[in-house]
Amino acid sequence: MKAALLGKGYFIVFEGSDGSGKSTQAKLLHRRLLSDGYDSVLTEEPGGTVVGREIRNLILNPQFKLSPKAELFLFLADRAEHLHKVVRPHLKAGKVVVCSRYFYSTLVYQGIARKLAPLDYLEELNLFSVDAVQPELVFYLDIHPEEGLSKAKGSKVKAYHTNGGDRIEQEGVEFQKRVREGYLTLFSGNPEKFVVLDGSKSIDDIGRAVYLEAKRRLNLD
Repeated sequence: MKAALLGKGYFIVFEGSDGSGKSTQAKLLHRRLLSDGYDSVLTEEPGGTVVGREIRNLILNPQFKLSPKAELFLFLADRAEHLHKVVRPHLKAGKVVVCSRYFYSTLVYQGIARKLAPLDYLEELNLFSVDAVQPELVFYLDIHPEEGLSKAKGSKVKAYHTNGGDRIEQEGVEFQKRVREGYLTLFSGNPEKFVVLDGSKSIDDIGRAVYLEAKRRLNLD
């Protein structure tokens, strides 16, 4: 496998607000890398482990009126388990790990949008939860909040779509606007790591840009 020839794994993360298409693009890239002979693993947060799927339901189920701090620590618990059970073992095996969401989501959603705690403190908590493991490449799919929220709530494959969306989607457009602003602020100024893409373009156009950039990075590293 080509990834094994690199002598190390490679960690790629997709970030974006709800309905931005990050999961779709993660799946497309994963399939293309497999076709090219890379030993690639597709995963997600929250819910990338058996325990994580239980946590995901607690976080997203509208019936649970979670406090902001409870929400934060559930995300951290999922992340720690995911790093231990999925991300780190596959990276050590020399695989390309493609993940939908990572700790940047918490910095944006709980830090910037909710203003739950200072970013420096949240970053320290998150880095502790993942033993400071960070991705080499992050794709951010930028989409206008109204469009993204409409797509997210209209998805027939997502849980709770028949009840007006999951617990976070039900917080509405104004919350999603703060999320978008948070991502744009967080990912500005470091194009070598964070690649910002127009999420309103077609799936094929975005997928092509993602694939070309990922292959360029993998071939250079």
